Amino acid sequence: MTGLGKMFMVMVWGLYGLAHAEGPLRIVATGGRMGHNRITVSGSQTAFWHRTPHQLGGPVDEIQVGFMNWFHSYTDEVANENEVVIEHAWLERASTGQVIALMFGGGRELSMPAHSGRAYFSADPVDSDRWTGDTPARDEVFWVHARGRVPTNGKICLGTPATWTGARFIVYDPVEDPGTYDRAGEVPSISGAKAQLLGLPLVFTGRYSAPGYLSVIGLGDSILNGSGDSSRTLPAISGFGFFNRAAVDEHGENTIAMFNLTRHGATSKTWSTATRQPAFLSLANVVVEEFGTNDLGSNGTGDVEALKARLEALWARARGAGVQYVLRTRLLPRTASTDGYRTLENQTPNPGWGEGGVRDEMNAFFDAAKSEGKLDEVVHTLSPVADPTDLHFWLTDGTHEYVNADSTHLNPKGNEILGVVLRDALLSLQPDANVDTYSEWSSRVEWEGADSSPEADPNGDGVTNLEAYAYDVSPVEPVDTVDLPVVEVDPVEIWGGPWLSLVYRRNPAAGDLAYRFKTVEDLVNGGWHSVFVDAVDAVEEIVDADPDGDGTAELVRMKVKVGPEDARKFLALEIGM
Repeated sequence: MTGLGKMFMVMVWGLYGLAHAEGPLRIVATGGRMGHNRITVSGSQTAFWHRTPHQLGGPVDEIQVGFMNWFHSYTDEVANENEVVIEHAWLERASTGQVIALMFGGGRELSMPAHSGRAYFSADPVDSDRWTGDTPARDEVFWVHARGRVPTNGKICLGTPATWTGARFIVYDPVEDPGTYDRAGEVPSISGAKAQLLGLPLVFTGRYSAPGYLSVIGLGDSILNGSGDSSRTLPAISGFGFFNRAAVDEHGENTIAMFNLTRHGATSKTWSTATRQPAFLSLANVVVEEFGTNDLGSNGTGDVEALKARLEALWARARGAGVQYVLRTRLLPRTASTDGYRTLENQTPNPGWGEGGVRDEMNAFFDAAKSEGKLDEVVHTLSPVADPTDLHFWLTDGTHEYVNADSTHLNPKGNEILGVVLRDALLSLQPDANVDTYSEWSSRVEWEGADSSPEADPNGDGVTNLEAYAYDVSPVEPVDTVDLPVVEVDPVEIWGGPWLSLVYRRNPAAGDLAYRFKTVEDLVNGGWHSVFVDAVDAVEEIVDADPDGDGTAELVRMKVKVGPEDARKFLALEIGM
């Protein structure tokens, strides 16, 4: 038998109950951003220390932080060309000062390799049972700490704002290292350290304790990114720009979990070739999209029909990833002024941005897309910052740049105004409104006196009631074997293979279930490791979005790459309620 044959000689799947109810993996806190620039460390300053705050958007059963080693240029996703090593990372609970170490595959060190195609590298889950006191609740702040190193003259990608009080990102000479970690409080003063405005790119994910909480991703350019807002003195713990400002109310409370995938200078074209950014869509139930300003250009010469097609494809891609609501903002004014935007009379719209131009065409296109069901909402971001008599001009009150920072961007006041508008639109949504629970599902089943508990198997077919609920099959009628999970092997090395995969039915309405995957190479001596879906080494894909034709189930394939070092590999499905 060939080595490849041995590699796939034994495969299993299984089901295990979890300790308590868990929902899908979601963005559960504010403050996370992808990288949108990087620095080259100077001389011997090869060590770094990161500390940023993240405020929860709801009660959580689990926290799982992810780090990135790539950044978004104006036109593309760029992998860092050197390894970045996180030697120690930990979470600090602000309310108590308790610290819990973050682990990566059971160890402390995470090596993010050079030229990696992974969207992010996830820490092992931190179960909420490990925190003393109450379960982590909405509005609680957790600080993410990370200490690490890069090679001499190495580069570090930056993204998460690090200017909120107590936040900090520094690079320094490891000779000056204090040697401390897993400690609460601010980053210590280190001789010769150089501070940056941004810290490591990261995504703060987890599992909400119950359905109904928002997990929002922002997609767009400098308008949604917050260019023109203050990046040194943040107006809210969630960050700058009206997208991030929308995460909290005027008291900094009632948090909405937000993750920022915007980049100043970006266009919708980047999503035509993006491989990392789409991996985040499954972590959200809402997407706010704002592309178009750079696509059309300052003189309105962009290809309008191509822009429309790209945006429709992006909205469809978000829905295909499980996003429940797709929101679109309106394109804002773009004008020149001879008096610092003090008056309407001295403004002149850019070509294509005046009455009847391409901007108006796009805004009308958004309204039509909503009526056709391609969008769920067009957020009214134009009228609050435009002149009430003519929406092609910026709002004025006689002062210099009243709501705008320049011809195109909002200033802090404009971002504050639109932050409230976007927040109101988000709070009007009802995420997870159609989710099911085991209890509700069970109440609809005609048990005829049979045991309805999750672990029971009343028809004796080897499928428990919990599994029947998870797979959307009958718990009282014998299950057809074609409806049970099946392991498949694709030994072909193209498309990144060979692959070991498991195809299974999933109940998309089951809001109280968590579907996880684990792998192990040695059933006797090895421990099971969680599979992180990174769209490179582990890929989840929909085989059939509606195998029964009634919208109650979907057929899903989870596949994991098998390397030449794997003598054999086991893949297990874990379902918890």
